[in-house]
Amino acid sequence: MKRSLHFYRPFLMWMTGILLSSFSLQAQTFSVITQKSHPYFGSLQLENLPSDHPIKEDLQVFLYPQDSNNLTIPIIGQQIIEVDKIYFRPLIPFNRKLTYQARYRQLPPFTFQPEQEKNYVSTVLTNIYPSINELPENILKMYLHFSAPMSDGDAYQYIQMIGKNGEIIVSPFLELKPLLWNEDRTRLTLWFDPGRVKRDLLRHQKLGVVLEEGNTYTLSISKNWKDANGYTLANDFVKRIKVIEADRIAPNSKKWEVIIPKTGTKKPLIIRFGENMDRALATNSLSVQTQRGETIKGEIVLQKEDTEWQFLPLEHWEANTYQIQIKATLEDLAGNNLNRLFDRNIEKEKTREEELSYYYLDFLIE
Repeated sequence: MKRSLHFYRPFLMWMTGILLSSFSLQAQTFSVITQKSHPYFGSLQLENLPSDHPIKEDLQVFLYPQDSNNLTIPIIGQQIIEVDKIYFRPLIPFNRKLTYQARYRQLPPFTFQPEQEKNYVSTVLTNIYPSINELPENILKMYLHFSAPMSDGDAYQYIQMIGKNGEIIVSPFLELKPLLWNEDRTRLTLWFDPGRVKRDLLRHQKLGVVLEEGNTYTLSISKNWKDANGYTLANDFVKRIKVIEADRIAPNSKKWEVIIPKTGTKKPLIIRFGENMDRALATNSLSVQTQRGETIKGEIVLQKEDTEWQFLPLEHWEANTYQIQIKATLEDLAGNNLNRLFDRNIEKEKTREEELSYYYLDFLIE
């Protein structure tokens, strides 16, 4: 017996309600946290879990391929479990250009593509140190500074050293794992391959130096590098480099020029090194003390392309005798410190006197 559409309408409405309810449930269950104030910002959230859900059950997230039945190994991340929620915080932030699929027992798979936060300010590479364009052939380190925290993935794929004829220099940097980030991942330390800097080592003899005196190079940073929120940099960055002769002279604190301020002022105490120094070490290796060893509080600033160190006291200078304490590990751009050269003949220096931990410069404020 034929029945009209009106006969099936209640049944169809009932089925539609079930489907809509299912999709609504899925949307309410999975979500990517985009609120920056949230403690798990950037994580995948699974909420409204059944009361009988197994606590040890894994929430797994995959890169989503065309064939959903052939998912690869789940991506690495941390799970934070609460009463009725699980958070998945990826080791490398979700990339808004990629598609992911989350899977959890008893629930349909959740396929998603992260959206960029509204009014998001893109991260930029603010500075590269040394800031000078003429660098010694045996330079040891460089520092990349960013405006916001960066991701902790493979950084070296986004960094290239290019020769004057456009050729890419193979493995110029020591590819360390983990990367040498500062605490908030806004400064990355890049080491040139020490095996090619030290002349007695096999890598130097076979491959030579990374940068050759008299040549010009371009350090290129790709904007595809992602910040801690999974977004790419605002733009590409390039630094032109001209290579000069190697620096094979260790810093000597006795040759530094010290400019002493007057009593009753907050004028800076200034040291002129006479050469470019390692910026990170120069910021942390010098302090000002009284003769009793009490540290004077103040701010340290590097000027004139890291050739000048300034100490600005919080209080006015008093008439007194002071000393500048200098860690012997302070280095110039070639890794030479106050005790020794970085590239040295170990056999010839075996009989050298015991190395000091600190050096001191005394000065009087009248």
